[in-house]
Amino acid sequence: MAREIKDIKEFVELARRSDVKSAIVKVNSKINANGKKFKQTKFKVRGSRYQYTLVVNDAAKAKKLQQSLPPTLDIKNL
Repeated sequence: MAREIKDIKEFVELARRSDVKSAIVKVNSKINANGKKFKQTKFKVRGSRYQYTLVVNDAAKAKKLQQSLPPTLDIKNL
């Protein structure tokens, strides 16, 4: 089952839980309403019950968040 998380702090707390072993970082190219391209980043962590997803549209925030993930996680970039 999947759950979408809206808050970055809540997502980082989830990533630090003991039952979370792996994370996936996926970068998509999207076009906004003005016709400009931007990069949408999805962070997915697998817990024992749910897969939690956080969607970040800001590239700078996504880079900081990826650096703040725990080093014990097996991080896979797509």
